[in-house]
Amino acid sequence: MTHVPMAEVHLPLSTFLELEFHLLETRPGVKTGAFVTELVQRWLTVETERLALRRSGPPMHGFQWKNVFLPDGTRLRTDYQHSQEFAKVTHNRIRMDDGRSLTPSMFANRHTKGRNGWRFIWLRFPGEDYWVRAADYRRHVEKQKQSQSV
Repeated sequence: MTHVPMAEVHLPLSTFLELEFHLLETRPGVKTGAFVTELVQRWLTVETERLALRRSGPPMHGFQWKNVFLPDGTRLRTDYQHSQEFAKVTHNRIRMDDGRSLTPSMFANRHTKGRNGWRFIWLRFPGEDYWVRAADYRRHVEKQKQSQSV
């Protein structure tokens, strides 16, 4: 076992105790220090990706869904009967976790028929923290295009 140098991080005692009790209830056996380390590492990964996206400019790969461009790395989510499924834009395709390629309509209708992908798919773009409904993002894109043409 190798020695890993450590540094102290000070938290308010109430926050530390709240986290400790929460972990005891939800994840018994997980040490607070290890949990905080993992949390910080995840945050650094997302922030590094976000910064790289800002520096590199517009993406070169992605999926064109009608008038909406989904850059490489965009996550897609849909819900059906309290179950969530995820897919990701990889290069110029939308892929399920098992590697299967599909269209937005196929993704929205995997377990049923007649669902409009714009209404039943949520998007999370690379470097973003929040999900947005595809229909809302589509309206946003259309408004931007209208304001640029005026």
